Amino acid sequence: MSHTGDYLGIHLTGSLPFDRTNEAFAFIGESLKPWVRRVPDGEPGDRANWVLTQSAHFFENPAFEPAPPAPDINRPLVRIKDGSVGRSIDFRPFAYADDAGQSYSLFQEARRSGVLAPESKFLISLPTPLNALFFFVDFKDRAAVLPAYTAQAKATVEDILARIPHEDLAVQWDLPIELATVQGWFPNPLGAEVEIYSAIAEISAWFPSDVDFGYHLCYGDPKFGPSPFMGREDQRTAEHHDHGRHIIPPDISVVVKVSNALAQAVKRPINFVHAATMRSWTEPRHWETLEHLRLKPETEFYLGLVHADDTPAEARYRLDIAARHLSAFGISTECGLGRYSRAQLASVVSTFRALNAEIASSHARVA
Repeated sequence: MSHTGDYLGIHLTGSLPFDRTNEAFAFIGESLKPWVRRVPDGEPGDRANWVLTQSAHFFENPAFEPAPPAPDINRPLVRIKDGSVGRSIDFRPFAYADDAGQSYSLFQEARRSGVLAPESKFLISLPTPLNALFFFVDFKDRAAVLPAYTAQAKATVEDILARIPHEDLAVQWDLPIELATVQGWFPNPLGAEVEIYSAIAEISAWFPSDVDFGYHLCYGDPKFGPSPFMGREDQRTAEHHDHGRHIIPPDISVVVKVSNALAQAVKRPINFVHAATMRSWTEPRHWETLEHLRLKPETEFYLGLVHADDTPAEARYRLDIAARHLSAFGISTECGLGRYSRAQLASVVSTFRALNAEIASSHARVA
């Protein structure tokens, strides 16, 4: 294995395949404790469905009505009723702050009892407003609904910041829709690409600099089931599938592009960026644009290059290629672990451990 410079450990993006938060903390403490500093609660129960937990805020909201079915979209959407526009749309308070408060008390106990490392921070992963609108609102109304949803999201963030000590808190904005839109897979409801970065910068400014903060650049989880990120069979863009994907980004260049754009647009420090990668990126050309990554010194970079059903050798091979272009990085999975089977979870842990052992050995040889 190539020397990887400064190794940053493992980043967990949020979900884990457990029914209770304490199970998630126990798993992290037992299996990954030395390498994980930002600890998610596993997003148990309905929260495993990610932004789909927000469906009632749209389908039960009197400001909306069902949108006509679209032939290329196989999910129901809403549109604004006549007479409801912009900020006149009201959203009920979101549940994210209540969920975070309940899990944080369990996090404190797990850390106090030694289950988790004493330097651990409590990680909250949040889908951006644009992600919610993508899944629930007709395209032509998304820009009009965005201010109202963003206002309620800001109130939620303020509630989280009031409940959890900032020194214990890590927050991650999930950006799959933003990444896929820049990739060219979806139309942009904001018009120009720069407006995507401006919208992310606006919601990032809500977090003061004493809160650990970053982004999850994601192409969707292929284990989540059929989704717009996977594409249709007739859109297949690679010689083989990536765990159910038919549309596959050709390389890591858009991840680099979005990371660099955020480094310029976001004024507060970005403490970490997690970047999904594809299992099919097995050639140097897939990774070479990492050479142009221009993050600021305070930003840690985590590559999601460990995939379900990977062998350690497969993950190690991709890691070796990526390490040619990065002086420091950590590792992760492509997305959350919440849809993994127990066998896949055990396999991923085994791969993580093998890679960590080899990286440690490489560092010892260099030293």
